Amino acid sequence: MADALNTSRLIRSRLAKLRPIGMAFGLALVLLLFLKHQSLAQLFAGVALFLLGMRYLEDGFRAFSGGALERWLAISTDRLWKSLTFGTVSTALVQSSSLVTLLSIAFLSAGLISLTAGIGIVFGANLGTTTGAWLIALIGLKVDLAQVGMPLLVLGVLFERNSAARWRGTGQVLLGIGLLFLGIDLMKLGFDGMQQIFDLSAYSVGGWQGMLLYALLGILATVLMQSSHATLMITLAALASGQLEYTNALAMAVGANLGTTVTAVLAALGANNAGRQLAVAHILFNLVTGVVALSVLPVLAQVVDTLAGWLGIAAESYTLKLALFHTLFNLLGLALMLPLIPVLVRLLTRLLPPPSEPVNEELADRPRSHALYLDGAAQLHAGSAVRVLQQELAHLAATSRQVIASALYLPSSFRQDMTRERDPGEALAVPPLAEREDADALYHQHIKGIYADIVDFIGHLDCELLPEQQQALMDVNLAARDLVESVKAAKHLQTNLRKHLESPRQAMRDGYRQLREQGMLLLSDQARREAESLSGAADRQQSADYLDQEQLFRSQFEQRLQQQLRAGELDGWQATSLINDLHYLLEISSNLRAAHDMIYTRAALTEAA
Repeated sequence: MADALNTSRLIRSRLAKLRPIGMAFGLALVLLLFLKHQSLAQLFAGVALFLLGMRYLEDGFRAFSGGALERWLAISTDRLWKSLTFGTVSTALVQSSSLVTLLSIAFLSAGLISLTAGIGIVFGANLGTTTGAWLIALIGLKVDLAQVGMPLLVLGVLFERNSAARWRGTGQVLLGIGLLFLGIDLMKLGFDGMQQIFDLSAYSVGGWQGMLLYALLGILATVLMQSSHATLMITLAALASGQLEYTNALAMAVGANLGTTVTAVLAALGANNAGRQLAVAHILFNLVTGVVALSVLPVLAQVVDTLAGWLGIAAESYTLKLALFHTLFNLLGLALMLPLIPVLVRLLTRLLPPPSEPVNEELADRPRSHALYLDGAAQLHAGSAVRVLQQELAHLAATSRQVIASALYLPSSFRQDMTRERDPGEALAVPPLAEREDADALYHQHIKGIYADIVDFIGHLDCELLPEQQQALMDVNLAARDLVESVKAAKHLQTNLRKHLESPRQAMRDGYRQLREQGMLLLSDQARREAESLSGAADRQQSADYLDQEQLFRSQFEQRLQQQLRAGELDGWQATSLINDLHYLLEISSNLRAAHDMIYTRAALTEAA
């Protein structure tokens, strides 16, 4: 057994040493192939420029997703037909269904849109991809796109060097379009030149075997290039040059659509359950559409021929007929899936419920807490990132209140619902020793993980931020720090509380009971303000009312301490312990109220901006 293990390790070690040699040999072979066949080099260079252009186009359009996008989304997605239109038009503009799908997952993860609206956008995005095929079939293969693309590249470089985000975004869009045009032109030249080397059409396969083979080629090409548009452009260029049979091109177009599901799967891996719901809907749409289209491909081809005749498209205009087919089978998918959206929403909501913390479980019994709402998908867009951070802050605030309540030895019934009125006598009863949870352990188990995830998320955020969004991120940092500091203050308070909760001195027991009661009032006030979602003025008034009560409590507490000192009911050591713990309680109050204002008051101002 040991000999076999050593032999296996030796083989792996030698293979690892040979890997760089194999890569170098492969690159040299590809280089020689390109040098020998210029048309092949042109084809692959065209694909590379097209993909680079897509990247610039996506980055450029992201620069225009400013603070008003949330309001535009709310207006554009409040009805299903609006969501479909939004998805179709936005994909037609940016020429990337993958980008629209990823942004939709980000918006849904952040709670900016509903699941129904997200599904509508994704379904519309599939229809929007057909515009690219029409543009290339109508214009791109008949016009010298390189002549149009070169001045766009010059303008794009000039704009892209500007420091202003919007001008830089404009430059990236122009660069993207210019590179797309050059890429399409090179692909066209490459396929034209390849006719002198070998004829791909001689290897066409008919029947069901051909449909499945070319559908798989379409899937593979889309997975490798991460762009169904690129696969479609290659298909159109090959079809226009006669290198690809018409029926094989139809199957390849279906495969390109199926290949986009990989992008959705990758996005779902980094998203929360809300994002995964949309990714699953996208995958189902493409799978159903693709399988049905392949099953009835001969029938669809006949329908395309009939429609082409009505529209005046010549029988030999295969590129236009391919664009028509691409539109037709996406419309077929919409017709099949639109009636099922309500059922799909219910099913996905049940299978992938939104994130939530267990409410009827003791903190000490829960697994280590981490962020509920932060995910990689939300980092694609600044507005989504800010929104999920605010949601995560609310989660951290709720968890912090529970840990503080545990530090004050308040009962579990109070921790589970802090908004309900309670009898102080019942709530402040001294819990048995076995039920007293350690605040320091709870801090490391539940607070530190969430706080670390927030800091890590902000540190890896790499998108253009408007000034108000930058301010929102600063507020998030400050609010999270305030919440953490409030829990740390509660840890210190619990140290003395643990010692004096059952002190033989009545004055000490009374003093800590009063601190616990004031802490209970504070936590109830914070929980109610959050639950009631009051307007700015009403929320500030409720905060002011609590602050007045707190100042009165402080004054009376300090006066009582002075009286007890003079009466000999407390000594100096005991009085200073109570004074220190009073200040810890006031620090908890100050930090919780500051965090609340940043989470809710300033968040409302940011959304209104």
